[in-house]
Amino acid sequence: MTNLSPPIIGITLDALNGSANGYSAYPWVALRKNYTTITIEAGGIPIGLPPLNHKNIDILINKIDGLIISGGNFDIHPSLYGSSDIHPSVQFNEARTAFELTLVKAAWERNIPILGICGGAQLMAVYLGGELYQHLPDDLPDALPHEQDLPPHQGSHSVIIRPNTILSTLSQRPQWAVNSSHHQGIKSTGRGIVSAVAEDNLIEAIEDPSRDFFVGVQWHPEFGIEYPDRKIFSALIAKAKLYAQHK
Repeated sequence: MTNLSPPIIGITLDALNGSANGYSAYPWVALRKNYTTITIEAGGIPIGLPPLNHKNIDILINKIDGLIISGGNFDIHPSLYGSSDIHPSVQFNEARTAFELTLVKAAWERNIPILGICGGAQLMAVYLGGELYQHLPDDLPDALPHEQDLPPHQGSHSVIIRPNTILSTLSQRPQWAVNSSHHQGIKSTGRGIVSAVAEDNLIEAIEDPSRDFFVGVQWHPEFGIEYPDRKIFSALIAKAKLYAQHK
């Protein structure tokens, strides 16, 4: 790939069984358009990644220069972070989780830039050996409401950016407004570090300093509520360009 070629950014697709009242009566994969729009605006070429057989992941990983683990309306099985209890609110998409964990592992080993969004950030925390809160209203009853009533293109709380992190290089402002649509949360980061917290001190972003770009954010920056959200994608694309030049 030459310096003039935009990097290829793989974005994981949601995959669900069909239902009579849903999007399709048959199984389907999908992604909100703003994931691709903001990636294109940042200078990347997005391609959708449906859950694949694990034996094909090495082929796939060699084709991409950056990776986005998108959000979704499902939870990671608690057994993956050492818990035998399952909260009644928890629901699974185990095929997608297994695919994304394998994908993250392969990308991490190759130092491919990775951005995790909402549930993607939680999955990255689990990959690094961290733990999750299974249901914030029960686990942290004094926390802010992290499933906002406002539409997702509006912010509901602020995040406070930790110094000496990738996020801290994106803006001179120490905090900005974000949206929030998660009932679970990151309890610990394993071998990662915390790069942002909410006003209630809940972890909102994580990084792995051993990688060039391994960033997970609990909010949905693809809505571009504030300018630093767009800078997250620009930073991912910049690292993906460097990776493409040297792979």
